[in-house]
Amino acid sequence: MCGICGAVDLNGQQRIETGLTRQMADRIRHRGPDGEGFFDAADVSLGMRRLSIIDVVGSDQPLFNEDRSIALVFNGEIYNYRELRDTLKRRNHRLATDGDGETIIHLYEEHGLNLFAHLRGMYGFALWDSRARRLVLAVDHIGMKPLYLCQRQGRLLFASEAKALFADPQTPHEINLDTLDTYMSFGYMIGPETLFSGVNRLPPGHALVAEIGREPVLHPFWEFPHPARAGRVDDGLVAQEARERLTEAVQIHLRSDVPLGLFLSGGIDSAAMLALMAKEAGGRVKTYTVGYDTTTPDNELLHARRIAEHFKTDHHERVITAETWWEGLLKTVYHHDEPIANSSAVSLLLLAEHTAREVKVVLTGLGGDELFGGYPGHRLLPELLRRQAGWGARLGKQPVIADTFQRLERDYPAMKRWRVIGALPTYLPRLQQATLPRNEGIRRLMSFDGMAFSDTLRDQLYKPEVRQAWQQAQHKERTYDAIISRSWRDDPADTAQALFINTWLTGNALLHTDKVTMAASLEARVPLFDPEMLKFAANVPPAIRMSSNKVVLRHAMQPLLPEFALERPKQPFSTPILNWFDGELSQRIQDLLLDPNNFTSRFFNLEARERLLRDHFEGRASQVEVIFRLLTLELWGQRFGLG
Repeated sequence: MCGICGAVDLNGQQRIETGLTRQMADRIRHRGPDGEGFFDAADVSLGMRRLSIIDVVGSDQPLFNEDRSIALVFNGEIYNYRELRDTLKRRNHRLATDGDGETIIHLYEEHGLNLFAHLRGMYGFALWDSRARRLVLAVDHIGMKPLYLCQRQGRLLFASEAKALFADPQTPHEINLDTLDTYMSFGYMIGPETLFSGVNRLPPGHALVAEIGREPVLHPFWEFPHPARAGRVDDGLVAQEARERLTEAVQIHLRSDVPLGLFLSGGIDSAAMLALMAKEAGGRVKTYTVGYDTTTPDNELLHARRIAEHFKTDHHERVITAETWWEGLLKTVYHHDEPIANSSAVSLLLLAEHTAREVKVVLTGLGGDELFGGYPGHRLLPELLRRQAGWGARLGKQPVIADTFQRLERDYPAMKRWRVIGALPTYLPRLQQATLPRNEGIRRLMSFDGMAFSDTLRDQLYKPEVRQAWQQAQHKERTYDAIISRSWRDDPADTAQALFINTWLTGNALLHTDKVTMAASLEARVPLFDPEMLKFAANVPPAIRMSSNKVVLRHAMQPLLPEFALERPKQPFSTPILNWFDGELSQRIQDLLLDPNNFTSRFFNLEARERLLRDHFEGRASQVEVIFRLLTLELWGQRFGLG
């Protein structure tokens, strides 16, 4: 596990300064405090910071093939490296280390750009083939280890974190107005573009092939699988196969030459990881849980403690207050690079700091919801498509319907404070979405449009230049349409599964897991996203997968988990930010967001901001999601000093 960075002169004019790569590596030192390494040639410079996990003494980078014509810097883990090493040795390759990264070089020699089919792991790497004068940059199948790119004036820079790119004064230090509405709509970014002007992320499951003298070319090598089902499938056989695949995935994810532990919540996902770790690891498993000093429905401490006691783990807890959460928020904004309005990312960073005092590797239960239908959207999307095909299509043609929903939308935030009307504010946006064109309705459903951000708020908040950039670029609309096209399946439930993978997971959950754990020099592993596990989950029939919440996982783990863990209903991993925003943190937030000279004042109307905040903090409306997005954006702009 490391952080990598580098630069290549695409024109072959030898314009790469070796000092730049050193400066870039220094900005991601937290990702690899155990060492550094560099490779310099006429047109390319590669750098890395190392966190030593496997072959601690012998796998210093860069890594090379036998004649040193290929150089590699690598971030991540190849879990099936032992099997790959055996195969490569039989093919007469001479491996100089006992580690996993070197297998990538020799697989490239054997298979070229088809090497990715042989890898089971998480990775971001840069491979320089001096004979072909080719740089290959790659990100693993699902995007667990990101790479950021900036191409300007014939040079291509790359790094594990965007902040490293700003070591080069030629990297633009500006906000990308074309994507601002996308962030405000989702609270995170979808697609490869970021809120940094000129900075993109390499898409998951893609390599970028940059040959000297040619324009770089994207090479896709993986996508979330389309179902390949044959005949009727028995529920019991599905549960048995799920248990077998989970067991094998956890086994290879436990390969490490340093101590490891587990992030334990009170839910079924991490409980499943613990049961399998306890079975495989031998001895007591170290478990780590985060919770809060308040009584909230999503406080995981008691539930996690009960599971830990059942498996007799070496259990540790980190209790967060409003003040420590705020301190964590400031750190998260810096380490995440991109603004992300996900309060659980802050809690995870604080937990990672606590965990890293004892271990260098943790497994997580991330993925159970995405793979096995744990989110409300997994059921709401098929329902939306049915409504659109029925009465929604008829009502959508009547202008009075659209006008009525638009008028009602202005009152949604106030309705959320009116408990007497119950769940009406939740249902109204869903009814509206059914009357819209297919893709627009899906996008609004998946971004909680109306319940969080809305057209009304866009009209009120956006200054003319922001509105113009959004309307001209149509970034959110174009990007989401492309994601829908890539995610579309014959069964709507399969479409919902693929959409969560291609939006929320790759743009939010996996990104923040990488960033906040590596901020503490801690490696987080995600067994549920092993390629074989993903392939299995895509092929489970919706009739089985969606019969109840995460039923496949619950049935698979029935022989290994206590009843109380199996029966606990899904709870979101969240924070009591609503209480904190209205209480201890209220004045601090208002002072930041109401400053007429702050960063976001150039984008949002002051009068509309004041009205939004006053309505929320004086109890007339509930705008916590929008306020958190504005707050994160403000802190991000200040921290990175954007123009």
